[in-house]
Amino acid sequence: MEKSPYHINGKLHVTGQTRFTLDENKPSGLLYMKILFSTQAHARIVSVNFYEAQTLPGVRGIFTYKDIPGENQTGVAVHDEPLLPEDEVTYAGQPVAVVVGESPEICKKAVNCIDVRYELLETVFTIEEALKKNSVLGKENALKKGDPEAMWEKCPHILEGEFSGGGQEHLYLETQRVRVVPDEDNHFYVYSATQAPTEIQEVCARVLNLTSKDITVDVKRLGGAFGGKERNSTIYTALAAVAAYRTGNPVEFEMERHEDIRFTGKRHPFKTHYKVGFDENGKLIAGDFSIYLNGGAYTDLSMAILERAVWHIDNAYHYPHIKVRGLALRTNLPPNTAFRGFGGPQGIFSSEFVMERIAKVVKKDIFEIRALNAYKEGETTPYGQEVHEVIFDEIFEKLKNISGYDKLRKECDEFNRNNKYKKRGIGITPVKFGISFTAAFLNQGAALIWVFSDGTVSVSHGGIEMGQELNTKIAQIVAKTLGVSFDVIKIESTNVKRVANTSPTAASSGTDLNGNAARLAAGKIKKRLIPVAKELIEKHYGISITEDDVVFDNGVACSKENPEKSIPFNEIAETAYMNRINLGAQAFYKTPGIYFDREKGKGEPFYYFVFGAALTQAEIDTLTGATEVQKAFIVHESANSINIPVDKGQIEGGYIQGMGWVTMEEIVINEKGENTTGTTSTYKIPSFDDLPEVFKVEMLPRKRKFASVYGSKAIGEPPFMYGISAFFAIKDAIESVTDHKKEADLTAPATPEKILMAIEELKD
Repeated sequence: MEKSPYHINGKLHVTGQTRFTLDENKPSGLLYMKILFSTQAHARIVSVNFYEAQTLPGVRGIFTYKDIPGENQTGVAVHDEPLLPEDEVTYAGQPVAVVVGESPEICKKAVNCIDVRYELLETVFTIEEALKKNSVLGKENALKKGDPEAMWEKCPHILEGEFSGGGQEHLYLETQRVRVVPDEDNHFYVYSATQAPTEIQEVCARVLNLTSKDITVDVKRLGGAFGGKERNSTIYTALAAVAAYRTGNPVEFEMERHEDIRFTGKRHPFKTHYKVGFDENGKLIAGDFSIYLNGGAYTDLSMAILERAVWHIDNAYHYPHIKVRGLALRTNLPPNTAFRGFGGPQGIFSSEFVMERIAKVVKKDIFEIRALNAYKEGETTPYGQEVHEVIFDEIFEKLKNISGYDKLRKECDEFNRNNKYKKRGIGITPVKFGISFTAAFLNQGAALIWVFSDGTVSVSHGGIEMGQELNTKIAQIVAKTLGVSFDVIKIESTNVKRVANTSPTAASSGTDLNGNAARLAAGKIKKRLIPVAKELIEKHYGISITEDDVVFDNGVACSKENPEKSIPFNEIAETAYMNRINLGAQAFYKTPGIYFDREKGKGEPFYYFVFGAALTQAEIDTLTGATEVQKAFIVHESANSINIPVDKGQIEGGYIQGMGWVTMEEIVINEKGENTTGTTSTYKIPSFDDLPEVFKVEMLPRKRKFASVYGSKAIGEPPFMYGISAFFAIKDAIESVTDHKKEADLTAPATPEKILMAIEELKD
């Protein structure tokens, strides 16, 4: 876009006036809800005694599965997750019952008075345990290209092994929360902190034995989400809906931070088994990958996440022959769920681990081995999609230049020779990330726009604003299309009755889908206004022009040949209104050309790919295991960025979040299946002190055939993978202890404890 305006809600944010879920005025008769969470990971419910809790003053109701008026089911893709368990709990933290009362405090007191007796059952927590017991979610996901089995004997080098990584807590600023308000005629207004309002509408209708028309979901904005409010919010919203239905009162639920961290689903922990064959130069010949995800107790989104992990196991590299298998496993943990990257990070991390190992075998530089194997124009992925507009050669060259790589490498080596207890390393991670929902039907968006008679504009769309500045970008798109000022546009809350059948705001597609719909809707209105503008210009200036001569820009319509002869947009809008011209428009957009044949494992599931690469320098203390990420350099192919500051912020934030996942964010589950890192004091995320002292981001603008609205590309998820480079920088630093004569055995996250153990193993 020509100009990046200010943040659409910037003033509200910095002055503390922004309203999030539950910040609106409380309705009359509001009650509060607290949840009785299971204390056991897998058990039969023998008895539940509510007597003491029910007699507490202020308690207005205690509800179990017996009080659900409709279907006791919240699963969407797979119907395997009950709203409340009937006789068996399958993870610690599963809601067993809800208490509704006149204050959160009385509800909490009542929950603590409920006595539940359990009969413990066998538990499964890890990928290894689940594989041993064949505890699976869904069927295996598989792809095959060429004939890898026939190629092994032709490979001069073969590497085999496994690699694993942990989960990750979303830690959004705003915890899970919802308010449900009953209305007349069995209708309910739902104000939920969700990325998926239509899913909320459908599930609430299901559990209340109502229809979608009876549920109005409205979302103003979220205080962060990262995928954690795509499905996680559904169960808590549905519980509040049941409580509101049974009491006839508005009901509000706000999850406490420790509950949110302990009991909600995370990023899927994973393990990858790999076998790769390559020639003397390190050129890939064949690959065989099996990736396993720890899905938790119910299916949730695991099958779609697994699919994206399988589709990203190649990352930036072309395999002539490859076989990939993926399996999601059922364990007694909270159902793991969407997280920024949606399986892509697990696949890409595995791919980069393999590439690091190949580089060591053939003794090649990390850039050289990646450039040798990077996709070239028109080469095909394991699922048969051609990769177009590839610029890895340019990206690598640019990354070398902005980082001063050759000099940096020499400085690291010299530092390591001169320092016994501190070591430095360098890691890089290129990225090829596919953009589109893997479920093709979700690649649709809609928008509704009204131009008022004073020239101001109301925009409703199906996306959710959650801090990624979707609303800022859509306001820009509408402003550009109508040729008006950014200031005259108001983005409304997301409401399923204004824009129905919305897809979740996920898969980095919020702007692509909803922005294109808004562009089309604004274009319809503009088309109706052109004749009005033509007539006004001719009448006011006494000239004759054609409709093709009319240009809308900077809040006016003017003659293309005589731009000084203009009419203000508000005057055009008022004239159109007075002449009974429709100033509203709805538009629908679907991503073109994408398809996938799951039986054959072939197709084009992505509309386009986003490309980039990152380089990180890290320093470790070999006595304490402490890590310092010192420098980070990123080159990101941005196409025609709609808003450069917003996109740059997403790149920087994505890197830091990815860095946290691979270096410090460790979820510890005890023998009872309890999350022992369930507070912000025990779960470490990057802070300001962890930011690299040198942090450079360079965006590569390009005109692209394969791009989206106004030539832009998605930005939300791809930058997360850049943070993976920090892991390889740490691994490189560890291996310098033996002057790179041995490979370090390191799994993610690379915590100080793991770093020290890896160093000790190298010394043995």
